[in-house]
Amino acid sequence: MSRIEFQDIVRQFVLMIPTANAALRGVPDRPRLDFEVWPDQDSDLYDFFPMAFVRPILLLELNKEPVDREVLIACFEFIEGLANNEDDYIQGALYFEIYEQFLSGRDVMAKALEFSLPVTRSSLIRMLIEDYPETLREFDLKI
Repeated sequence: MSRIEFQDIVRQFVLMIPTANAALRGVPDRPRLDFEVWPDQDSDLYDFFPMAFVRPILLLELNKEPVDREVLIACFEFIEGLANNEDDYIQGALYFEIYEQFLSGRDVMAKALEFSLPVTRSSLIRMLIEDYPETLREFDLKI
């Protein structure tokens, strides 16, 4: 997956994720308007990720049985494109607004690791080992 640049995040989100437009329509007016004119000085990944991506799409899919493989593959390709961007702001938003959300349960983390592509998987494993070793032991995941 090639690197997604900051200015292209919302455009790539809409192009890559099958349910992106529906998720964006569910965002309250003010943030949605900011996302629609992305990027501008008010653009904030710490708002965009949870409101448009993580809660309405990613976590819903990770908690479903059976999962929609097509949607999760698209989600993790999007995440991988972001993970390939070394910008500190993007990396911080990924860590706090996406990766840490996988800590909500063993099954969620196991599915996240299963669908993760190399850079994302490496980041998740590093996060677990360095920042959440107790959770890693508790989850008893094969990494």
